[in-house]
Amino acid sequence: MEYAIRIAEIEASQSTSEERIVGLFRHDGDPSGKRQPTLVLISDIASPLYVYEQLLDTVNEAAEHTRRLMAGMEGDAMARFEKLIERLNEAVAGFVEREPTPIAWNRVNLFILEFSEGLVCVSGIGRLSSIFLQKQNDGSFKGFDLFGSLDMPAQVDPKKAFSSLLCGDIKPGDVLFAGTNNFERLRGELDIVNRLKHMTPVTAAMEISQDLQRLGTPDDFAALVASEVPAAARVIPIEPKPEVVPINKSTNSIEQLRGNERDTEEILSPSIAPRPAAKKPLLETGKEWVSSLRSKLPKRSPKDPVSLSSMRGMNAGHGSVFTPARKRIIAAVATVLVLMSAGGIWWSRNEAFKKEQVLWNTVFDQAADRKNRAEGNLQFGNEDTVRRLVNEATVMLDGLDEKTEDRKKTKENLRNELNALLVQIKREVTINPIEMAAASLGAADGSLDAPAVYKNKIYSVDNAGGSLLETDITTKETKRYPLPSGTAPVISSSAGASALYLLTNNRTLLSFNNGSFGAMSWNGRATSSQSLVVYGRRFYVLDPAGNMVWRYEPGGGGITQETAYLKQNTTPLTDSVGLAIDSTVYVGWRNGVVKQYLSGTEQSWTLSPADPPVTSLSAIWTVAETTDRIILADPEGKRVLVYRKDGRLVAQLKSPSWQKPTNVTADPVSKKLYVIDSNKVWQTELP
Repeated sequence: MEYAIRIAEIEASQSTSEERIVGLFRHDGDPSGKRQPTLVLISDIASPLYVYEQLLDTVNEAAEHTRRLMAGMEGDAMARFEKLIERLNEAVAGFVEREPTPIAWNRVNLFILEFSEGLVCVSGIGRLSSIFLQKQNDGSFKGFDLFGSLDMPAQVDPKKAFSSLLCGDIKPGDVLFAGTNNFERLRGELDIVNRLKHMTPVTAAMEISQDLQRLGTPDDFAALVASEVPAAARVIPIEPKPEVVPINKSTNSIEQLRGNERDTEEILSPSIAPRPAAKKPLLETGKEWVSSLRSKLPKRSPKDPVSLSSMRGMNAGHGSVFTPARKRIIAAVATVLVLMSAGGIWWSRNEAFKKEQVLWNTVFDQAADRKNRAEGNLQFGNEDTVRRLVNEATVMLDGLDEKTEDRKKTKENLRNELNALLVQIKREVTINPIEMAAASLGAADGSLDAPAVYKNKIYSVDNAGGSLLETDITTKETKRYPLPSGTAPVISSSAGASALYLLTNNRTLLSFNNGSFGAMSWNGRATSSQSLVVYGRRFYVLDPAGNMVWRYEPGGGGITQETAYLKQNTTPLTDSVGLAIDSTVYVGWRNGVVKQYLSGTEQSWTLSPADPPVTSLSAIWTVAETTDRIILADPEGKRVLVYRKDGRLVAQLKSPSWQKPTNVTADPVSKKLYVIDSNKVWQTELP
């Protein structure tokens, strides 16, 4: 049966604003009528600027042009896709070189898929929602994150924007869903996975589209559902054949002749090729051997009564039935019986050991299979599945004995491989940081706070000593500047274009530049202050008590024009602890939850879980497009977690010098990370 790729599209334009460029572009068909691969582009760009529209047009035009050039190309589909990606990279590199407007690549999510017979290839920039369900032999489905399996660099290289590609089989029954990031937020509500398993692509796409209209979510959606289904049957003309009229049913006579031949072969086959005789049991064989031995011994002739009487008189009653010949027979029989008994015992024990070994091997193979499946899921970023499979394999190994050296060594090797997988998931890195500065002697725990990098110097506030510490990053020389009299404890700081800004716990703002402080006026509706971030010229303040993030404009020696930033949020800010901005806004909660907001609206974005989970988040840091890192401080976990902005965990940093890391900041230029722990400022490399 022939199969073809069936693709159904989902598009919904329900956004009331134009802050994203969402689209799905499909190229298929051939004027000559020859079946060609189908090319699909999906975009989700978090910016309405014209430069991103031009970038999308450039990729679209290059894809269509290259596809037409390779329309007649035969051979390996993956080689063809590699050539396509090479041309797209050339087009993007040329566009970036000509375009004066800089591109913030962390806003670009653009993926290219090519479907051919039984194969799907993918490459992309950023991250989009994807679900790839592979149908198993038992009818169940195994899910993969196809887009997440692409190995992307931390920073996009404009000369090679599409840095990696992946090709794999798509078999009958397999289903691929690929769409914009906002589908992640509604995956459960739209029941996407269940519909992909039980519906055709067209039906699943239609019902998902209807649900999107019913929900009325103010957003733009674009997605596709692809599956390999039986191709439409082609009508093949058949030349008419002359009708054959059977005569006397000759076909029946031929069939009867063949049947007679088979019956004859069954009857004669034992004579022509006799079957080997069945083996007799070992005991019966031994009895036959003894009987044969006994028949070969010389038979005694009948005794003469006279001679017998004479012999008895001569031996005086010392005659015996155990003659030397009989003794030899008895010894031989006893030897045979002993050998047979020993052989039977050995055979029985050997059979028992074989059965035990078969059972041992079966359990071990099941554990090894789970290890192999865990490695495959690790490639696709399914870390929860990896943990589950490793735990199952470990339990199986614990139940296996180590009676032989081979069993012990085999178990040890597999256990080491499982432990290596756990290490890869945890991404734990032990470091030896450098001490840069410290609070005054005798300061209470937590007195040192509010780190920030400004003009090649790392600043921190010693609330116990009432001073601002300035440490040169290069020379490590530290200076102290007394805070203005009566200043409340400083809880946050942020570097601006012309000054370093300090926020106190009683909603007071200070500026610092060239060794002097200045007070800034601030009037507004904020009822509390937890974190301050200066982004561009604007000031953002986290107000947990007021359940709001406030935005201000500088002016009049302070900050004015207060605006409520958040428009939609599912979690109250009551327990929030930190704020970070990189054109989108990140808010962190004490229980380890981090959320992303764009134009005040909560996004479908999450951080991948750490092992063990974060339960005591105290600080969050990131900056604009100069780095692709989000950093968290976890005091109770005695660690600092480093993530990529697509949510993937990069490293869990631990050190013998750290007791409870409470705050973090970094310098993207020198790629240094600064951590406050135990009233000291520590420096290490930024992963």
